[in-house]
Amino acid sequence: MRDDPSDYELMARWLTDLRVLEFFEGRDEPHPLERVRAKYGPAVRGHDAVTPCLIAQDGRPIGYLQFYRLDDLPTDERDAYRLDGDTDGAWAIDLFIGEPELWGKGIGTRALRATVGYLFDERSARQVVIDPQVTNARAIRCYEKVGFQKVKVLEGYELHEGEWRDNWLMVLDRPPAP
Repeated sequence: MRDDPSDYELMARWLTDLRVLEFFEGRDEPHPLERVRAKYGPAVRGHDAVTPCLIAQDGRPIGYLQFYRLDDLPTDERDAYRLDGDTDGAWAIDLFIGEPELWGKGIGTRALRATVGYLFDERSARQVVIDPQVTNARAIRCYEKVGFQKVKVLEGYELHEGEWRDNWLMVLDRPPAP
């Protein structure tokens, strides 16, 4: 993602679409342009631990993905994952496809697989975590196709549309060297 008006406008379009918000942020939390700039601008400009990316298909941006080292998060945020053991080398990913007509076409799976490969190969990740709501069956299927395993339910983990929702903690460990 670039510090460019068109990237912020695209994010604002996606994050005001009720179909997208049903699964990401919540329909009661639309992100118009100024809110998108305030929330994503620091990361885009490198002032945040999060690396924000746009997912593109055939050169057209169609979704969003971000990744970050758990150890770069404030302690309370890192501890919210409730990982057993050391978080050294652990990374997290969040993503959504912003064009609903492209849902269910394997794009998220391909983007996630490529990002996980990058984190293992280029960032020396030991494990990658992701935390979908337990009711988001489409996302869970995507993550399982990439190899993520459900580890435990994070009860009351995420405030979504006015209620605390349960999320799965899903983990993918670095494959052993051949």
